[in-house]
Amino acid sequence: MDETNHMDEGPVAVAGLLLFVQAAVTVALAVEAVGAALIFGGVPAFGAILTVAGATITLILVARLPKGRRSTRRWILGLQIGWLTIGLIDLALALGLAGRALTPTGILVQIVLPTSIFWLLCRSDARSQFEDSEPTVAVDEDPELEGLWA
Repeated sequence: MDETNHMDEGPVAVAGLLLFVQAAVTVALAVEAVGAALIFGGVPAFGAILTVAGATITLILVARLPKGRRSTRRWILGLQIGWLTIGLIDLALALGLAGRALTPTGILVQIVLPTSIFWLLCRSDARSQFEDSEPTVAVDEDPELEGLWA
């Protein structure tokens, strides 16, 4: 398996750095959520489980990004859509219930960061840096596999 880092420069490297920042923020939120769940119990425990799961998935994707697999890119894009959806719901609730927007830090972390990562990974020069996860080889073309299917 090729362990070469294909993401040395360009938009994918920037997206990887932003994804790492997002993972660090998510880990901090997970620690806070677990603390709230331990103190209050009940409903905060469900939020803690979701936050820990999100932090774990984000950290796994940060580790897999340099390998340049398309499946990793798809997972990251899906995760960013999820984070952005949660951020927009949070913004709508803040506007509807409290009558004010999120703090600038909340807007940066919940809306700008996922949007930036999504945009960077959707660029055509970023898409070209990702390859198929498994090469396809026809049985007829590989002389080693020729006798196996006869």
